Amino acid sequence: MTDRRSREERQLSIRAVHRDTPDVDLLTELLIRFSLQDVGARRTTESGDRIFEAKSARSA
Repeated sequence: MTDRRSREERQLSIRAVHRDTPDVDLLTELLIRFSLQDVGARRTTESGDRIFEAKSARSA
């Protein structure tokens, strides 16, 4: 037998966790950096695809 309680027997409580306010400037900087990294990675992939397609078209 387990020590589990039925839903009716459970007593739930909520505890407030007080945290420091977020550093909006830091979060904004991180969001911009991640966005730029994503754009840069996409451009690299797309330009690589274009180079591959151009080489394939020349050899065909």
